Amino acid sequence: MKFRLLGLALLLSACAQAQDTPHYPAPVQALEAKGMTIKGTLTAPDGYHAYLGIYGGRPVPVYVTPDGKHAFVGVMFDAQGKDLTQGPMTEATKPVLDAATWASLEKSTWIAEGSPRASRIVYVFNDTECPYCHRLWAAIQPKLASGEVQVRYVMVAVIAPKSEPRAAAVLDAADPAATLREHEQHFGNSPVQPLAKVSAATAKKLDDNATLMDALGITGTPAVVYKDASGAIRMADGMPPPEMLDAIFGK
Repeated sequence: MKFRLLGLALLLSACAQAQDTPHYPAPVQALEAKGMTIKGTLTAPDGYHAYLGIYGGRPVPVYVTPDGKHAFVGVMFDAQGKDLTQGPMTEATKPVLDAATWASLEKSTWIAEGSPRASRIVYVFNDTECPYCHRLWAAIQPKLASGEVQVRYVMVAVIAPKSEPRAAAVLDAADPAATLREHEQHFGNSPVQPLAKVSAATAKKLDDNATLMDALGITGTPAVVYKDASGAIRMADGMPPPEMLDAIFGK
């Protein structure tokens, strides 16, 4: 993940609108007064202190100079041109994958393929217009025969204008699983036509799924969320390579 920041580094003096909050240095308090939310600390070079800020809904890195009198918002590089900011920002903004994450997936709107008695559950964020989602769907099919895995397609509408009305047609069908399968079997020439009007209830289901997708830091489809052999929750973006497909879905 890369963080593009507007303009030059923002310099703030220690006396600028500082609030009486002892937890952060005065320049950081000044940023809070200007509307920034400080979420925690970041790894920083010796002498500097760094913080993860949220401004305008976006994560930003905040560095405080060694003298504690100034702060700047921007990317820090070393003498060799190495980016010292991207790694700590990626780590700090990485979503927590825990039991609550799994519960949120269980409560989302999904369409299941595979045995309901399967010991392995895998969630796939799927857009009906996404060719890579189709490729993943095709790769998954042979793995369903064992009965050991159930795949739950979390339907989202993020690719194209037809995404929402076609996803709604799938979700509102009498048999959503069969309708999704029919669409995927004829991908590119789908007999499943987008709805002329999407109901508010179905639109909300898709919006809620998209919100969950954002909360997990997923920026595109397909995306896979699964549990590894130790039970830890993992994510994979895009079309996984063959060896990863076997690890996620079984051979």
